[in-house]
Amino acid sequence: MISTKLIMSAPLFVLLAFGCLRAEGRSSGVTTFQSVELTSPVQNGSKTTYIDLLRELLPDIQPDATAHRTIPLRSLSEPRKRESVTGDIKLDFKPYRFRSEGRRLLMLWVSLSAEEANAGTPYEGEAVVLAVFRLEPDAKMLDALEVKTDRFTGFWKDRALFALDSRNDAFIVYSTHWNAGESYLSLDMLFVDAGRLKEIASLFLYETQGCGANFTETPTFRALSDAGNKYPKVLVNVKLRKGPDEETCERPSRGYTRYFQGFYRWSSAKGRYVSNSRQLDSFDKFNERRVSSP
Repeated sequence: MISTKLIMSAPLFVLLAFGCLRAEGRSSGVTTFQSVELTSPVQNGSKTTYIDLLRELLPDIQPDATAHRTIPLRSLSEPRKRESVTGDIKLDFKPYRFRSEGRRLLMLWVSLSAEEANAGTPYEGEAVVLAVFRLEPDAKMLDALEVKTDRFTGFWKDRALFALDSRNDAFIVYSTHWNAGESYLSLDMLFVDAGRLKEIASLFLYETQGCGANFTETPTFRALSDAGNKYPKVLVNVKLRKGPDEETCERPSRGYTRYFQGFYRWSSAKGRYVSNSRQLDSFDKFNERRVSSP
């Protein structure tokens, strides 16, 4: 079974702040399907159904949406390992069409529940898989990735796609949970290159409340043209705001606002997006110190 990394979690007030996140990009023209069944055809006139596609992910899937094992999968937390989700699995799914290198592909968001999944984590018994398929010239699964890294996982603001350019879309996935007065949130921007799910950017956000610790962190993402490169570059900005303390605090402190930014650029030599942003590195270290402080 997959054991993904533990990212400590996020309070309700951060979910409200999370609602302020913005993804800037052209409209992707994404097609979502609000109500489909396992037996629904994947497109008009096709004899291939969603259960046919899902059988590549869960070989023994049954018409009642149960199964016992996935194929071995990579995960966001352990991309070099492949492990299966096993047990008495129940599943639901939602399909999205998106663009990759000018091709229209199908992505299934597959939520799995099984007692044996992700043992020893706050999200024990659950897993979420992104599975990517081509439909032409024949239906075939290209890649699958387990993306759940915390108690609650989803697409940012239930909007699946971020338009990189006219030929390519990306996905922003969040995982979060919360404790009293503090929240932990991870954001991962993913896309498909040559049929394989790859990461563009990853952010960890840590928001807190209390005397001397009224911090909110608001990121934005923006795709920009990158002449001569296969894919556009992605600008990541984070607004860090420390709110002023109330007078009831023993040592009230003033508020301030800081900004951090960095570019992620496609490296043809490495076959992936890379960044060497000192500002975002400083932002990560700032949050690491706060998380580790008593």
